Amino acid sequence: MNHPHKQAVAQCRRCGKPLCEECYDPATGYCLHHCTPNGISSTEEQKGKKSVLLQVLIAILAIIGGLTVLLISICGALLLSY
Repeated sequence: MNHPHKQAVAQCRRCGKPLCEECYDPATGYCLHHCTPNGISSTEEQKGKKSVLLQVLIAILAIIGGLTVLLISICGALLLSY
């Protein structure tokens, strides 16, 4: 992956890219330069943070939407009861 002139000796267990001896960590089976010791690449970690923020935003918007529908239904019931 990083050294195309060298022969690959292993494949990263996390990202699946071919690795030469210089880039391969036999203790973890991961890339030395791209995958962190816990097995998550920095780009995947950033994507994970973005997806959590997106899920929180969607949950907040869903709660606001639900409260709006509830308020409209209560107001409609009060108006129709007179």
